Amino acid sequence: MAITLIGQLIGLDPSLRDTPPDMPVPPLWLAVGMGLLTTWVAFLIIVGVLRWWMRRGGRWDGQGDLFNLVAASWLVADALGAGLSALGVAPLFTFPLWLYSVWVGANALSGAIPKASLGYSIGGIVIGLIPAMLAAMVVFAVLGIVLAMLGVGPLPPPGAGPAGMG
Repeated sequence: MAITLIGQLIGLDPSLRDTPPDMPVPPLWLAVGMGLLTTWVAFLIIVGVLRWWMRRGGRWDGQGDLFNLVAASWLVADALGAGLSALGVAPLFTFPLWLYSVWVGANALSGAIPKASLGYSIGGIVIGLIPAMLAAMVVFAVLGIVLAMLGVGPLPPPGAGPAGMG
């Protein structure tokens, strides 16, 4: 539920619907759906990378629920950051919350896995963020292609008549 909440809040971010004039404008339901999809894809990739990363060098024996640990550790900071973004707060002001989220997640990992230091845990999260961001870009690129194929285009300027005639 935590990841779904964060995904919904990310989908409500007004900047996801701000597009250049020649690009399709996604409807709100689609933006929320894409926020959910990309958040879940990114989360699962990060958890998968962390499973591999934490097992390196015998730091973690694979026992325990890494999925729930990561989800719980990111809930508050990520929900707050995504909620502020949904309210239109500039990314410059929410960026410290996202950094704090990484730090909280790394602290949870290093606390639950005694052989994993804070720095090693931060490294695992950062390494997981790289393929997660790439996957999110692919999802949004596919969305743009699908919208273009469906003919969802930019809205005509206010006051324009049929077919853009004034």
